[in-house]
Amino acid sequence: MTYEYVKGLQIKEGKTKTIFEVKDYPGLVWVENKNDVTANDDEAFTKRFGTKAVCATTTTCKIFELLKQAGIPTAFIEQVSDTEFIMEKTEMVNLEVIVRRLAVGSFTKRRPDLIPKEGQKPSRFHRIITEFFLKTTKGQLEYPNGSKDLGLPQISKADGGTKALDDPLIQNAWESEWNLFMPKLPSWENGADIGISVSPANVLTPSGWVDRPIIQLDTLEDRINYMDELNRKAFLLIEGAWAQLGFTLVDWKIEFGWTKEGMLKISDVIDNDSWRLKGPGFEELSKQLHRDGHALDKIEAKYGYVADMVQRLRIPRQVLVIWAGSKNDLKPDTPKLFGVKVKEVISSGHKSPDNCVKVLERLLLDYPDGGVIIAQAGLSMGLGPVLAARTSWPVLAFSPTAKEHPEDIYTCVRLPSEVPSATFINGDNAVLCALNILAQKNPVAYMYRQFEIEKLDPNC
Repeated sequence: MTYEYVKGLQIKEGKTKTIFEVKDYPGLVWVENKNDVTANDDEAFTKRFGTKAVCATTTTCKIFELLKQAGIPTAFIEQVSDTEFIMEKTEMVNLEVIVRRLAVGSFTKRRPDLIPKEGQKPSRFHRIITEFFLKTTKGQLEYPNGSKDLGLPQISKADGGTKALDDPLIQNAWESEWNLFMPKLPSWENGADIGISVSPANVLTPSGWVDRPIIQLDTLEDRINYMDELNRKAFLLIEGAWAQLGFTLVDWKIEFGWTKEGMLKISDVIDNDSWRLKGPGFEELSKQLHRDGHALDKIEAKYGYVADMVQRLRIPRQVLVIWAGSKNDLKPDTPKLFGVKVKEVISSGHKSPDNCVKVLERLLLDYPDGGVIIAQAGLSMGLGPVLAARTSWPVLAFSPTAKEHPEDIYTCVRLPSEVPSATFINGDNAVLCALNILAQKNPVAYMYRQFEIEKLDPNC
């Protein structure tokens, strides 16, 4: 802990956490998790188990640490106890932003054609789907200085009574007027369209508490696009991190808030209540167990398991080596990614093979998390094969002269046995291939590549 924070007066109490002031730090809040686990927005389903607050705090703090390392803006500051952490004070945006990798839950109620047959896994979306839901409380849309009753329809409760619908689906989040729909009915069914609309300006415009200009988010469309992009990148990062352990991140819900400086950041929490998570055997590990009515001791055990496993998530220290045979060789462009060191080496495979081996051994020692080598050489492309025969790291040979002299490429295509060097004519594609390889172990590289890949097929 960097500072000795002191808990101040209580500001707000929710279903699963309590918010306090931080003495002498008006721009921060103190978040204390509770042992409650909720379901279906119905108090009748609320249960408690003794380790819930510890599990939730461990999980959310680790996830936020990974997001911050990857450069994704969050309001998280630091953990201060087993059940408490410090966040920037933000004015929450009244939206729940959901991304889905698999078709499950309420989504299949709206898309019954995607309900999997018995024994089959859910459909997987090539491009993760983003959905926006208007965040309401007992049918009220909360504002910094009050609330408004939207007149949302009544739905049934577990005890036989009724309550106001909460968190309706926004069917057209990128348009100038939001139409609200029932979240668990296909759009073509009677009653799916609630018949209520909301102006985005009433939701996406911060109050006077935000006292500085909003940087590069001038229009309402800019703000929706920004939340969509940030949510996608955050999800892809954590999806890639869990994949290292053989887990499947199915979907999640996050929320955004305005800082006093006018920045939109991921706020609230991301824990085992916020997502659906499947283990290596595709077994359920998240709050979905509670929704499905499983015994509380089983739910507690799964939460503890996730809290233990989340601490194994990490961003490795890898290297992308741009290895040239001469200082005159032009280098391909490479992105700056946390956890991926770009290192340039100049050593000729033809003229100084002994030195190449010495440099290679030093790289293997310095980067135990592994790396990829792009061997760049013109004329006779012996550099790639020389390196590929001496390391299990992938070696991608790239010839900057092959377009003018295609005969150069044959010197590293027809290779002897035990020399697994791949060959590229396009240096940019060599870099992308290298990042694809690193992405199998590095969630930041996975996030970077998968985000760009999914942009190619926006309708999938």
